[in-house]
Amino acid sequence: MPPRDQLADLSDSEFVRAILTELDRRPAFATVRDQLATLLAMGPTLTAVTEAGVGQLVEQALAAARAAIAEQNVVLGQPMLTAVDVAEAVGARGSSNRAVASRLRSRGEIVGVEVQGRFLFPAFQFDLARARVHPVVAEVNRQVTEHGDGWAVARWWMTTVDGHTPVELIERDPELLRARAAQFCG
Repeated sequence: MPPRDQLADLSDSEFVRAILTELDRRPAFATVRDQLATLLAMGPTLTAVTEAGVGQLVEQALAAARAAIAEQNVVLGQPMLTAVDVAEAVGARGSSNRAVASRLRSRGEIVGVEVQGRFLFPAFQFDLARARVHPVVAEVNRQVTEHGDGWAVARWWMTTVDGHTPVELIERDPELLRARAAQFCG
């Protein structure tokens, strides 16, 4: 890498190349090298976009993405079941594990969220002692899945209103749960 006083004389592409060459020599930066390379390569473009007044739109898009990630983390922070787990939870035997979960999801009885090409299912939906989907959960899911995707519906189940989430109302107050679902469907 050129001495610091010579860095100012480099073109943008030469500057990026010098930094990436130095990063290649430092194993501690191996995992972030590609991300840094992308950011460095985008630097002049992002600066121009920001100066052109589009920066606020970029910031709004980033804020929306961060909010979506935070909401997804709330959902993924709960116990989740795979398709195989769902089949076991409902005591299915002799059929394809994925088919059981897919059938329940397509009928609207359970909510699934897609993560890296496969569905995960919030565990609260299942009455494991009776090897079934909680009947009130299936009823409510059929209603609310018409008004949001899997992520939105799963997040709704975990949203606190008046001190309780819909998940907490499954056993405690099914009638209030139904009323909350009706409000969600508006």
